[in-house]
Amino acid sequence: MKLIFSILFVLIVIISGCKNVDDEIETELNTIQQASLESGIPSADIIYKKEITDNDAFSLFQIPDGYGVLHFTSKEDGWGYRGHSGYQYDIGDITSFTLSQSAWHKGDISLDKDSLYTMVFLGEIIDPKINKIIVEYDNIKREASIVKNKDRRFWYLLSEQEDGNESVNMVSAYSSEGKLLYIEEG
Repeated sequence: MKLIFSILFVLIVIISGCKNVDDEIETELNTIQQASLESGIPSADIIYKKEITDNDAFSLFQIPDGYGVLHFTSKEDGWGYRGHSGYQYDIGDITSFTLSQSAWHKGDISLDKDSLYTMVFLGEIIDPKINKIIVEYDNIKREASIVKNKDRRFWYLLSEQEDGNESVNMVSAYSSEGKLLYIEEG
């Protein structure tokens, strides 16, 4: 009887210890960093990332004579690289700040519904006295975010609209004391 009990006990332990191999397989989702490898931009040059929504993200990158924005969208396997926009300039020609904008399609393109876009206004701050950037576009006025990376500073503002037709009316740069330093009309 003890022998039968021992054999049953060993069988139960062995059977209960077995797992379905599929239970241990976990799908690894791509991160924004992994998706950015597809862009060809060196990881060391990617200075900032922002998840806008569950399906939309971007990263800022720098190059010696410019900067740019990488676009990402969420897919079944995680984040996917959608493209990028880059901006170059001669640093000797700029004394205040630069101004650019980039738009990309949100989600999958569909002919059955209106297309939605993400628009970001961005630039590099050259003058060290600039401490705040205000962007005015389509009757909206907002303060831009400033991103610092070593000895360079960049600014960006995400549009609140989703039609991809936004245009900058004016960008104002201020000192830390609130003094207006520069105005750039769009």
